[in-house]
Amino acid sequence: MHNDDHNVFAVVHHLMRKVCGASDAVAREKTTEVHRGGRAVVGEYGSRDEAETIALDLIRFGLRTSFGKV
Repeated sequence: MHNDDHNVFAVVHHLMRKVCGASDAVAREKTTEVHRGGRAVVGEYGSRDEAETIALDLIRFGLRTSFGKV
């Protein structure tokens, strides 16, 4: 996930929980990392299809995302 000038912390945190299935603590940690560092790896998934689906869902909600091998 990449930082942008449009989405507020609370929205990104909520979407991390809803779309990525992150716990409150992990969502807060990753959202803070995006906010402060400009980007963060928000998850590692079992298949490319799963990662692509999650990335596309986040994009549909207006977040800047990309995916690839870590």
